[in-house]
Amino acid sequence: MQTRFLSRSLSVAVLGAALLAAASPGALASDWSVDHANSRLAFVAQQNGVPVEGVFSDWSAEITLDPADLSTARIVATVKTGSAATGQAQIDGTLPGAAWFDTAATPEAVFSSSSIKATGANAYEAQGTLAIKGKEMPFTLPFTLDIDGDAATAHAQVPLSRLAYGVGSDMPASTVAEDVKVVLDISATR
Repeated sequence: MQTRFLSRSLSVAVLGAALLAAASPGALASDWSVDHANSRLAFVAQQNGVPVEGVFSDWSAEITLDPADLSTARIVATVKTGSAATGQAQIDGTLPGAAWFDTAATPEAVFSSSSIKATGANAYEAQGTLAIKGKEMPFTLPFTLDIDGDAATAHAQVPLSRLAYGVGSDMPASTVAEDVKVVLDISATR
């Protein structure tokens, strides 16, 4: 359960970075800086039908976005998987282990965008790859974005399959749900 939450959290952190990268529609060739004090990368897993919530406290994002030319947009987000926490000692103690995030061998999860496109009013989609626990796979992050002057906020909720990345490999989906919801609430400035 804790492992699933961590994989979701990692995905949330990576997705959050992607959201920030896309949060610059009002700026040409702008670099965006994440306001960590007002941002949150969280995850929600289901263990025995009960939601378990967690956050990643250590992550970073490099975001460049020109709304006039999305072909130049780029997001690279890095999450320290060992920073995942649910506030539940048993789960938090399990997450760094080999069956979950295996932080000794793979301490980071990374999302790198290959493209970002507008999908509607204040709606975007970042496509790229997500690497967790040494497994890199295509990943799509849909999100909403609001810009006010030099400030932007992005929000997303997206499911992520923990088992596809080998997270919580010792925990069957009947105990900890395979899909973990990644929740992004990101604030950024240019």
